[in-house]
Amino acid sequence: MSYSTELLDSAAATSHVHPQTQANLRRAVSTAYYSLFHFLIEEACGNWIRPEQRGKLGRAFEHKQMSDASNRCVRKYENAAAGTHESDLRSVASAFHKLQRRRHTADYDLSGVFYDHEVDLDIRSVRNAFTNWSVIRNQQIAQDYLFSLLFKER
Repeated sequence: MSYSTELLDSAAATSHVHPQTQANLRRAVSTAYYSLFHFLIEEACGNWIRPEQRGKLGRAFEHKQMSDASNRCVRKYENAAAGTHESDLRSVASAFHKLQRRRHTADYDLSGVFYDHEVDLDIRSVRNAFTNWSVIRNQQIAQDYLFSLLFKER
């Protein structure tokens, strides 16, 4: 089992701990985000020919750059027809961008309340992103997306 899958399973388990607390729900959102974060980095670094350098390459990814790239992707494919590679990629990018915002709220803004049904949707969006990615991972647009997560477009 991959690290990203373990994180997602941990998020799901944490969200259903009883008694259900804000700390558990917030931790679940944060862990779900990190699951997708590490998943995309693993996918990108897997393209690097030298396995011994992949760990160092993975540390070069930045949350803001990845979110900005994801948001650009969402906008670019906002009118993609359902069932297309573009639609699948938009779903992955949208999940990342939304989950990063949710993680920021979960970790840094204690004024709001998290609800179990919303956290379940967050976890489901990551599971769907994993599924959609498996369909498109070898497509050029998916590989271009991975590239954009590390390098700014000019």
